[in-house]
Amino acid sequence: MAQRWDDAERDIPVGSLLKPFQAVAYGRTQRTFPVFRCIGKKTCWLPRGHGTLHIREAIAFSCNSYFHQLVTDGGRDFTAAMNSFQIHSVGSSTEPRSPQNAAPLALARAYLELANNTQDRAVAPVLQGMALSAQKGTGRAAGAALPDIAILVKTGTAPCTHARKAPGDGFALLITPAEPARAVLLVRVHGRPGFVAAGVAGRMIAAVETIGQSR
Repeated sequence: MAQRWDDAERDIPVGSLLKPFQAVAYGRTQRTFPVFRCIGKKTCWLPRGHGTLHIREAIAFSCNSYFHQLVTDGGRDFTAAMNSFQIHSVGSSTEPRSPQNAAPLALARAYLELANNTQDRAVAPVLQGMALSAQKGTGRAAGAALPDIAILVKTGTAPCTHARKAPGDGFALLITPAEPARAVLLVRVHGRPGFVAAGVAGRMIAAVETIGQSR
């Protein structure tokens, strides 16, 4: 519908926006999702830790420790499953690719595909986690901006790629409505964390909805 993103088909660091795809890749190669414990400190962005988590909570609160353990536990089949997602730029197969990078446009399209694949047993708990994120997780600022709309949110913070460097850039991916999914909004905010980007994304959708209602 609209795009204001230079080189949207070029891979950039997107941080925790890759976690849902890591989860689905794991779920498609294993029978069940594990329960892990996050103790924080140097293992996660939250110093005190998230405690004991299932996949839904790990998505909602974007727990680094949970996903580090998940990827370690995934084995060889996990890597093959991750490679099946078309989230990278189109280029030579010999080009080195960082596992933390993705092309923004391809990433948005992949999220929309996931959101409309609710019958997949590996996808369903991931979407539940994104719904929980909007309610009380790292994406709750978006949920607060859209109290009457069921949405899905995933946030991330990644190294800054701007010419004017910042400690990091915040990302938020918002899907509206939650079911059936009709639109994806991917927002990057320079120099701010992902939860701030979630608030920006929520206010953008709220403005669009307000304009639509006034017509």
